[in-house]
Amino acid sequence: MKMRRRAVLVGTTVTLAATKNWPSPAIAQGIKELKLVTGWTPEKMTGLQTSAERLAQSITTMSEGRLKIKVYPADSLVHAFEAFDAVGAGVADMYHASDYYFGAKSPALYFFCAVPYGMTADEVCSWIDFGGGQALWDEVGLQFSIKPL
Repeated sequence: MKMRRRAVLVGTTVTLAATKNWPSPAIAQGIKELKLVTGWTPEKMTGLQTSAERLAQSITTMSEGRLKIKVYPADSLVHAFEAFDAVGAGVADMYHASDYYFGAKSPALYFFCAVPYGMTADEVCSWIDFGGGQALWDEVGLQFSIKPL
C-alpha cells in the first residue's frame, strides 16, 4: 500500500507541474464576486450591518464558494440612500436596506417593509411568501431594474 500511495503522490505532482496549474483568477475558477451595499454603518447600526454580513457569508457557504459577496457599508461605495439607485444602475449587485428609505421613488415600496399600524413582521412575510406579495413587489422592482427579495 505504501508503494501505491507514493506512486499517486508522484503522479499528481508531475501532473500539476506539467500543466502549470497555478492559481487562476476567480472568474476562471467559476467564482462570481458580487457587491452588496447596505444602508447601515457599522458604528451606528451594528446589528443590521452584522445581518448583512451574515447574509453574505450564508450565500457564500450555500453556493460552496462559487458566489462571493463583498459587503460595502453605507458611505463606503455609495451613501445609504443611494443603495437602491446603485443596484438599479448596475454599480452594485444587491442592497441590504429598508425599502422605506426609497419610498419617494414609489410609495408602493412602503408596503414591503414597515407601514405604521400595518401588518406584523410574520404577517408581512406570510403575505409576501404565500399571499401574492412577492408578485406585486416584483412588479414594483421591475420599474427600477431590481429583483426584490
